[in-house]
Amino acid sequence: MDARGLMKWNSTDISTQQSSASQNLHRASSRRVPLNPMQVVFRLLHKHLWTIAACTSLALSISLLYAVHQPRLYRATANIAIDRDSNAGVSLNKTFASPLGDADDYSVSLETQIHVIASRSLALAVVRKLDLTHNAEFMRDANRQFASLREAAPDPTDIAGEAVVSGLSVKTIKNTRVVEVSFTGRNRNLNGRIVNDLIDAFIDDNIRSRYEAANHAAKFLSTQLNELRAKVEESQQKLVAYEREHNIVMVDEKQNVVTSKLDELNKQLTAAEEDRMEKDASYQAIAAGSLDRLSESKSGDALQSLYLREAELKNEYAQATTTYGPNHPKVLELTNRIKAMDTSIQTELKRLQGRAELEYQVAARREQKLRAAFEAQKIEANKLNESAIQYGLLKRESEANRQLYDTLEERMKEAGVTAGLRSTNIRLIDPAGATGLPVSPNLRRTSCIGLFLGFLLSAAAIGIREGMDRALRDPAEVESFTAMPSLAIIPQHHPSPRLLTPRVGEAPQIMCLTEPRTAAAEACRALGTSVLLASADLKSLLVSSPLPGEGKTMTAANLAVVLAQQGKRVLLVDADLRKPGLDREFRIASTPGLSDLLSGSAGEEPVIQQIERVSGLSIVSAGSSQARTAETLGSARMRSLMESWRERYDYVILDTPPILAATDAVRLSKEVDSVLLVIRSGQTSRDALARSCDLLNQANAPVLGIVVNGVSSRSAGSYYYGYYPQLAKGYYGDSPQA
Repeated sequence: MDARGLMKWNSTDISTQQSSASQNLHRASSRRVPLNPMQVVFRLLHKHLWTIAACTSLALSISLLYAVHQPRLYRATANIAIDRDSNAGVSLNKTFASPLGDADDYSVSLETQIHVIASRSLALAVVRKLDLTHNAEFMRDANRQFASLREAAPDPTDIAGEAVVSGLSVKTIKNTRVVEVSFTGRNRNLNGRIVNDLIDAFIDDNIRSRYEAANHAAKFLSTQLNELRAKVEESQQKLVAYEREHNIVMVDEKQNVVTSKLDELNKQLTAAEEDRMEKDASYQAIAAGSLDRLSESKSGDALQSLYLREAELKNEYAQATTTYGPNHPKVLELTNRIKAMDTSIQTELKRLQGRAELEYQVAARREQKLRAAFEAQKIEANKLNESAIQYGLLKRESEANRQLYDTLEERMKEAGVTAGLRSTNIRLIDPAGATGLPVSPNLRRTSCIGLFLGFLLSAAAIGIREGMDRALRDPAEVESFTAMPSLAIIPQHHPSPRLLTPRVGEAPQIMCLTEPRTAAAEACRALGTSVLLASADLKSLLVSSPLPGEGKTMTAANLAVVLAQQGKRVLLVDADLRKPGLDREFRIASTPGLSDLLSGSAGEEPVIQQIERVSGLSIVSAGSSQARTAETLGSARMRSLMESWRERYDYVILDTPPILAATDAVRLSKEVDSVLLVIRSGQTSRDALARSCDLLNQANAPVLGIVVNGVSSRSAGSYYYGYYPQLAKGYYGDSPQA
């Protein structure tokens, strides 16, 4: 069920029951800043502080007790350096290996050496060297640790070897070639001897393995060299036979001559092509009568001079004609000279054209010859390349076999030298010694683990408690659950012992009279202010709660006192005929009361009692006990009394039974203007509040709001008394004021 759907909050009912001041109050409530996640976490920690302390203490105590009962273990550590194996037998890819490949090979080799150190074979060698099977203390711990192995394999040497392997730790130091070898056990002196003897056994094993590998490599290379020698001889014989068959002598030099000649012919052919095209262009230009290309050569100088002379004669002819006229002898002479000059120019042009044609023919014939020579040289070069390809293959095969033979021969010599040397790439840096302080139990680490487990246990406990706790504590949670405003938040109140009632020993609940300067009294005054500002039409108010013991009577009594102190005429009616309490709080007569008035056994005037200490406050007690209280309270007589009291008093406040305990409150809710619902923080459950809201909703009862009673500083959330409990105490004080 949706919590916000528990109560009908009809806008029409609100408009008829609330004033604009009430709407402003609700808007102010809706603008309250919500809690952020950090505040929620801190509130949970503060709320469950003792749970966290208990769980953490329990886990820490168990962890420390466990650590105290554990045996003390000591650790001996030695450091060795494993360098790159530069002389490791025979490496055929030594010459061609890349730096990255060398790094990968070293990493793999280092990991291999680490596993060799932690191997069972070296552990058994240490067991035999130190005679650990006859060490009573060591074997006692080993038998206890490997009891199941003792039943399967009764050999003490195997059990001791497993104990050495289990206590051994081998790891590399980052960014170095140093390996840390450690052994953990009870005997601090024996631990160092085990580590040192293990390193000695590892170095001896490394030297022996290198010697055996070198001998094996030498034998293998000797066999391979014999086979390679035969291949080298065969490839050389094939090379010599091919040279003889194709008459190839000094192929490299001859190939260079042919290639050079071919290149030279190619250059000459290119130059001849360019010359032929240039001559062809000149010939075509002269034949077309263009003199642009002749101006660039010396052969056209004579023609240019003829053209200049002709131009001069034409100039003289023009001047003479202008001066003497066309028939003058000088003009006629110049005409004859111009004609002779034209004849000379045409003769020169024919000569130059013949010369250009001859040069073009010579260039074309030269190009043809060079092209033929180039094609012949190219054929010769192709033949030589075909023979050189096969020859190169045979020669490279012969050289490769020879190089491989020389390499293997060199490696075989190295293998022979290595087999005769006791060399190793492992060196001891720091030997292991006796340690003073134990490494186990580690109290600091155990304490941290205990604290961590304690926090986990606390989180689980808090989660379980929060999941099983159905009670409403936070006023903000109440508003979110019901979608109704909290008109007042009354904090927990502990009256002074001197104010205890002498009759039953209960503290009086009317704080506004007995202790007006307390925070609870001020909260009741705030409730009165909310009621005064709620609506001008609000005349009657029913005060109830879901279950007994939630403070409805205290709330009704204090609200009536506050309204009366504001100058209002207030009638407080004890409508809880089953378990009345107002007569005890105000110390008035319990009879005659409401039940007597409704049954007709008493009149109205004797029933209404005036309170001398509070001017304007009148009280109607419950009266004598009745069998059918619900029918009595829902009678027409009760309805008429309510109408009469509305006219005579400013406010009529009814203290009714709890909603879930009896139907009286639901029956009376139709006779009042509004209902005030009281709950107690940490006591009222969600189910009880939801059921109460359902009953009021079914009766169409208008609810003014909720009063959260008994709020502690831990559960007040973001409200005033939750954030400022000490400020509230210091501000209101503790001394009562009459």
